[in-house]
Amino acid sequence: MAITPEERAMIVSQDAWGRIIALLAAADGDIAGAEDALAAALEKAVRTWPVDGVPENPQGWLYRVARNARRDVWKSAATRTSVAFSPDIHDRPSLAEAADGVDVDALPDRRLELLAACAHPKIDPPTRPLLMLSAVLGMTGAQIAAAMALPAATVSARLTRAKKRIAASGIGFELPDRSSMPARLEAILEAIYGAFAIEWVHAAAEPRAGTTGEALFLSRLVAELCPDDAESHGLAALLHLSGARFPARRDAAGAFVPLAEQDPDRWDASLVARGEHHLRAVHWCGSVGRFGLEAAIQIVHMSGIRRGRTDWPVLLRLHNDLEAMAPTLGGAVARSAVIAEISGPDAGLRALDHAGDTARVAGYQPAWTLRADLLRRSGRNAEAREAVARAISLTTDPAERDHLTDIAHRLGED
Repeated sequence: MAITPEERAMIVSQDAWGRIIALLAAADGDIAGAEDALAAALEKAVRTWPVDGVPENPQGWLYRVARNARRDVWKSAATRTSVAFSPDIHDRPSLAEAADGVDVDALPDRRLELLAACAHPKIDPPTRPLLMLSAVLGMTGAQIAAAMALPAATVSARLTRAKKRIAASGIGFELPDRSSMPARLEAILEAIYGAFAIEWVHAAAEPRAGTTGEALFLSRLVAELCPDDAESHGLAALLHLSGARFPARRDAAGAFVPLAEQDPDRWDASLVARGEHHLRAVHWCGSVGRFGLEAAIQIVHMSGIRRGRTDWPVLLRLHNDLEAMAPTLGGAVARSAVIAEISGPDAGLRALDHAGDTARVAGYQPAWTLRADLLRRSGRNAEAREAVARAISLTTDPAERDHLTDIAHRLGED
């Protein structure tokens, strides 16, 4: 019998799921086989625990049962014809404890190796975040499809191809050497950031829910596993500070609230604290990258809202550094907004005109939202109405669309 995602969540935590899958798959690179084995162990738990009682160490019990299932596969006639069973590989002492009391947390943590495998250059970049959410966090294909607004069949096909490629291509479950690890870690961070960004617009007020919650977890995990990497901490800081504001993005009636108008008392204090901790870690690491700069920009904005006075020159210096290090359309638009606060709306419009490729800007909703505001502040209401109409046409979030529609109505009245 198949168990539901809710039943699975009650039995095994995200943290334990990733540890067990990483341990099982490390032996032969077969992520799908590891997932099948753990799923079978979970089904057995649903059948037997209500009768026999919950074991003293549930996660250790699951690992043992799943491990035994994989050993049966490795020793089967079908497997012996292709891959010989090797005690040195499949029964390494540190991974093969058979007692019910095996402590999963005490075993080597192979999750970074699992993440590195998911981010291997042979895996298509769009598939990497899907694979991480599936393998490391145990999200089902249906859950990932719903969270990322993708067809379930597309997600299923991508995951199947990726897992087969890992198993067939001999993609190693070990940390890449020093020469290739930076590129692999960069891919891991980009995949986590992509998963968070995809869900950003439609994220619930509870930042720990859905794909945003999974991305927060993964960012903490990578920062924990790579404590000396500044960008790992930078990403964790950025996502936690961004997620902390989710509860304040809607008022009691569900209406959209722009950042500048948010009530900081509604921000998630624990996520703010985590974000600040990781931002301090960036400083301790002695270097700063794209994600660290973006996190610093977030904290300056949030501090300004709390104080009622934003340090715009500091923000411009941070944006200039970000533009020089990692130019993006979103960064250029945000920089234009800062320039407008320092030098006026016309200066902001000039910067916006040079924000990027015309075709890309034409389809970028934040650029039109900012343009409408700057045109309004310049007294060019007719042009502002055209810009806000374009922004509305590009907006997918109903609450934000309603907010922009109200702005359009007010411009029409002027």
